[in-house]
Amino acid sequence: MALKAVYLYAAVVALLLCSSANFIQSPSDVFGPVALLEPTPSAARDFGAVVSEAPVAVMRPGSAADIARLLGALSSAGPGSRARAAAAAVAARGAGHSLHGQAQARGGIVVETRALPRAVQVADGGAYADVGAGALWVEVLEECLRAGLAPRSWTDYLYLTVGGTLSNGGISGQAFKHGPQISNVLELEVVAGTGEVVTCSPTRSPELFFAVLGGLGQFGIITRARIPLQVAPPKVRWVRAFYDSFESFTRDQELLVSMPELVDYVEGFMVLNEHSLRSSSVAFPAEVNFAPDIGSDGGGEGKKVYYCLEFAVHDFRQQDSAADHVVELVSGKLSFLRPHAYSVEVAYFDFLNRVRMEEESLRSRGLWDVPHPWLNVFVPRHGAARFKDLLMDTVITRGDFEGAVLVYPLLTDRLQESGALHGATAILSIYGQGGTASREMEIP
Repeated sequence: MALKAVYLYAAVVALLLCSSANFIQSPSDVFGPVALLEPTPSAARDFGAVVSEAPVAVMRPGSAADIARLLGALSSAGPGSRARAAAAAVAARGAGHSLHGQAQARGGIVVETRALPRAVQVADGGAYADVGAGALWVEVLEECLRAGLAPRSWTDYLYLTVGGTLSNGGISGQAFKHGPQISNVLELEVVAGTGEVVTCSPTRSPELFFAVLGGLGQFGIITRARIPLQVAPPKVRWVRAFYDSFESFTRDQELLVSMPELVDYVEGFMVLNEHSLRSSSVAFPAEVNFAPDIGSDGGGEGKKVYYCLEFAVHDFRQQDSAADHVVELVSGKLSFLRPHAYSVEVAYFDFLNRVRMEEESLRSRGLWDVPHPWLNVFVPRHGAARFKDLLMDTVITRGDFEGAVLVYPLLTDRLQESGALHGATAILSIYGQGGTASREMEIP
């Protein structure tokens, strides 16, 4: 092991020297007390399991200063060729949930941000929480709930790092109301590419702040975030309703997102076969007596497909059955297949952590650690039906598709001011297993 460590250090120093870092005299000059470790298999793997690129070293930083020391050494190198720059690649890796090697660094250094401090500190009377970028969102939720509080915007899966989702977007069923997670940040601590540790916000170094949010780690590594909080409801009333018409399904989704004063979460998915119906019901703790003729001839229009709309209403129990009244009021405006609407009351934590149950089910069947081709697409409102038809023609009707297709609306004016079009946009998340969704599509 000692011999391997010597080779590793030699390889890393050589990497830096190839980047024209001619001031380096020894590894301690570059890294000080920071230890570079031999790469582990996980550093060359991600959730997508499609790409595997091994780094030459791994860093597990104990603080932002450790990352600053590394990036500062690399940025101080003189100008070099593109090949030299690529050789000195640095990638931040949180929970490793990227899909196509974005958190890998071939021949470079992977910074494992889960090693950063994970403290969650509720401050300013509960107005916000200062959170270490290495914390998982489920850890943030657990700590904030102790004070009866919670962030406003979430991802569907909570076992992702704060720094990871803020470097991507962080979109879920609350985004129509509060915007994505990157629109719900008050302040960041970032290690810029120069190695400088910068505290930034919408009014303090705003260019860096907005570049880093959703910037895929290309403008710096997030080490801390200040997240606004709201009062957390004890329970949630969760509703699922079924449709046989895509037009009715999307029209009702748009109706729901137009009522943010009543509804707190809106998503939906396509019911393609018995498997998609069964797997999507793992976390929904109510009996669903829906047995459609999935896959039957749709009268010359291809195989029959159904759709499930889901929405949720926070239940603060300030009045008796207030959430039930809202659900009854809202449901009366919808055009689902009656009587196929199902409602259940769940704890707020259990609702937000619902995908964990699906993960455990997939793990039990050996379907978690397999290739996951996954495509998230923002589709203009007017093109949603056409894209759905294209998807059916090119991927789903092949007969070997096994996975989920989520469809739900997002109001683009809830995004950060970045030139986005205003109006309603549909998000289509196409999630396959074992490579079955990887066929190319020509989008007109």
